[in-house]
Amino acid sequence: MFEFLKKDRGSSAHSSERPPRHSRGWIEVRTYLEKTPSLRVLDFGTTSPSNINYLTSRGHSVYMANIVQDATRPEWVKPAEASDAKDAPPEFDVDGFIAANLDFSGRDFDVILLWDTANYLPPEMVPALFARLRKVLRPDGLLLAFFHSRLEGPETIFSRFQLADTDTLIALDSGTFPVRKIYQNRQVEKFFEGYTSTRFFLGKDNVREVIAVR
Repeated sequence: MFEFLKKDRGSSAHSSERPPRHSRGWIEVRTYLEKTPSLRVLDFGTTSPSNINYLTSRGHSVYMANIVQDATRPEWVKPAEASDAKDAPPEFDVDGFIAANLDFSGRDFDVILLWDTANYLPPEMVPALFARLRKVLRPDGLLLAFFHSRLEGPETIFSRFQLADTDTLIALDSGTFPVRKIYQNRQVEKFFEGYTSTRFFLGKDNVREVIAVR
């Protein structure tokens, strides 16, 4: 689901809060947000009144996409062909999902906060996601992405990251979606081919952060 949000919508799917997470990637994005006026920001995750207020109060436009939840819907699983093996995994309708959930009606963006979305999506969809985001990110725009290095553990709980005027992010539990795949550095580098620059940071929780400049 893709939403354009100019003010607090008053809805949220958050439950419990974990300790603040220091983020070098967020520090760079926050600096960019502070020094550059009237940016268009695409924020992935459940609707966050706090993030909406944080960004709009600084004069930026906010758009949101909650594609992890949408990707679990049965309509995106292609019907199995009669000739397919009975134990073959279901095939995800990548093209249909991208067209329905990542159509921004001609808009492009200065900042994309992807967070750890990629780890929770069907693996066959992830390359198409990054290809689509590269097309809608403006030249010199920033994309922030996180990548988990483990399939399980407290740090892999699906979360909404809450923005603040500090070097840390608040992670709020936001669902029961499992990490579907771990991506190695080589795979992540391939996702960002064609960007002007890409930098990696490793957090204490073994979550890799990537800040990419289009």
